Amino acid sequence: MTPRQALAVLPDNAALLNSAGLLAADPTIAAPWFRRAVLVAPDQPEPRANLAAALLSLDQIDQALSAAQVAVVLAPDNAEAWNNLGAARSREPDFHRARQIRPDFADACVNESGLRNDRGAAGTLARLAVALSPGLPAAWNNLANGLLLGCRLEESDAAFRRARSLAPEDAQIRFNHAAVLLKQGRMAEGWEAYEARRFTSAALIRRRSFDPPDWPGGDPAGRTLLLSTEQGYGDALQFCRFASWLAERGARVILRTPAPLVRLLRSLRGVEQVLSFEDPLPPFDFHLPVMSLPRLYAEAEVPAPYLFADPGPWRNRLAKLPGRKVGLCWAGNPRSHQRTANLLDARRSLKPSDFAPFAAIEGVTLVSLQKDAGPDGLEIVDWTGELHDFADTAALVEALDLVISVDTSVAHLAGALGKPVRILSRFDGCWRWRHETDLTPWYGSAILFRQTGAGCWREPLEALYKHIVTGTRT
Repeated sequence: MTPRQALAVLPDNAALLNSAGLLAADPTIAAPWFRRAVLVAPDQPEPRANLAAALLSLDQIDQALSAAQVAVVLAPDNAEAWNNLGAARSREPDFHRARQIRPDFADACVNESGLRNDRGAAGTLARLAVALSPGLPAAWNNLANGLLLGCRLEESDAAFRRARSLAPEDAQIRFNHAAVLLKQGRMAEGWEAYEARRFTSAALIRRRSFDPPDWPGGDPAGRTLLLSTEQGYGDALQFCRFASWLAERGARVILRTPAPLVRLLRSLRGVEQVLSFEDPLPPFDFHLPVMSLPRLYAEAEVPAPYLFADPGPWRNRLAKLPGRKVGLCWAGNPRSHQRTANLLDARRSLKPSDFAPFAAIEGVTLVSLQKDAGPDGLEIVDWTGELHDFADTAALVEALDLVISVDTSVAHLAGALGKPVRILSRFDGCWRWRHETDLTPWYGSAILFRQTGAGCWREPLEALYKHIVTGTRT
């Protein structure tokens, strides 16, 4: 009898709990049975703890939090309940409480070490999780992520390979490993691993199915290809270049992108249509997200500029300002609703006051490119209220002499336009900037200024200041 059949004919508590446990490998199937178990046994903590775990896997955080909170009330000494509560509200004390109850609770060690990794504090806890459960793929994955944050790439690569050997079908681990491989410049292997992003649990939940299949690669001539940008605005700006490359080889290219990018991306050469995600789709032969194209076309080279904007509306206004006009973006999108993205943004962003010395450089006028944020006392020209989409911002950037930006969409925008851009990169810099080099193959006009230690901006800011004043790199 299958677990589903058992639930149909045996509505007693034990059958519900055990069968739901067998179904837990697929949270989309397991969650409804856990809900039924909660109704049958409302005073038992186990079904609520199990429901919380399933909902966490489905990224339904608020509902998971409610289930975990009740489970903890029902059983204050239930380690699984505290572990799930910690995962739902991202609190180390909850994981610590779970480990107090069960000192050998490897899952709680994994979760707490993952939370510490997110905050840039990788340490001994990830190694403890590996020691407690050396056959647990998640423990090796967290250790590898922590080593990556510390820029210990060879050790991180080895830990990811161990995790993958234990869970070869785990898409999240393969996707995480891609960051190390790409950062090391191992592009073929890296792009192959990066493809796993499309099959992580979060991606599958929001994935849209298309009747035409994925484009498998090969000669695109005569094919109508629907390409979709993905992830953040910076990713879209970086990888939209491949739409022009395919068009030059005879493809009829339709590009889908968020609405704020539509007008700008219509400047891509050869692309027949650029649509927002809300627009109806015309007929097409194949579909593919743009970040899958480097895997298929390793030979593709699309140097900047590949996006274009008319600086005319801004030139007269900028001409009235003294000296060199330097655009400045000091922070990324905080994305407060996404815990990991929010913590990453805290590592890459600065405060306006950090750039006060730049405003005092003789012959330099700072111009804000930071949307939806006040200058907080920084002496800077701010016209961002007139920027309504990326085409507006691109027109302003095109009229500037130089752009300074943290690692966010403005850096990619300036690079795609071929404008000189100086990028301030956090210590655990993104894979796209490689490792230990101040240049990037993606944008010939870019120079990177990197942190030499986690959280320390003094050295890159001083180096950038000297560069602006003297024109030298060091």
